[in-house]
Amino acid sequence: MTRQQATIVFDVNETLSDLSPVAASFEHLGASGELATTWFASVLRDGFALTTSGGDASFPDIASNNARDLLSTWVLPRDLDESVNTVMTAFTHAPPHPDVAGGLQALHAAGHRLFTLSNGPTTTAERLLDEAGARQTMEGLLTVDGHSPWKPARSAYTDARGRIGGSDPFYLAAVHPWDIHGAANAGLSTIWINRSGRDYPTHFSPPTLTVSGIDEITTRL
Repeated sequence: MTRQQATIVFDVNETLSDLSPVAASFEHLGASGELATTWFASVLRDGFALTTSGGDASFPDIASNNARDLLSTWVLPRDLDESVNTVMTAFTHAPPHPDVAGGLQALHAAGHRLFTLSNGPTTTAERLLDEAGARQTMEGLLTVDGHSPWKPARSAYTDARGRIGGSDPFYLAAVHPWDIHGAANAGLSTIWINRSGRDYPTHFSPPTLTVSGIDEITTRL
């Protein structure tokens, strides 16, 4: 039996990238590695708040500003600029998860159309995919910048779908339940990548498929 070709749009940060080096960068600066989770959550929070209220949200600007705020209680003022740069460098050079390269290559070989969609710049996805040796698997790298509010706004997904074109099945794949929820409410099918083994939050729309890694997706479609 021939499987139907699907279009799969991947989130980038944490979905494709392993952010554990960011925690290591906080520890290197004498802060707690747990601040990395707090920092990334604060970036999402502020980006959501800005776009929901009709403002402009720049991922790099929010990320560096919030890193500065968190680090200000851990490092001397004279070292703050360099410390922020350390965190931002760790973030922008985060490696791909081990399942990314093989998973994307298998999906590409099976004839599925692959894209990324990020609230941040496309340069992050480009570098990450180059490092994974999987850039050629992607038909396009998309960002919400200049097109729509941040995900999980409904228009972020409908705009991306309009730019990509094609027909169902059309999936959004992400590690974040809020991203899955937003895509589902915009009418997309969804793939939750549950690397943590945690339960999916019942207050969000459930995913169409759940996998533990990208390398499992091909066999589930």
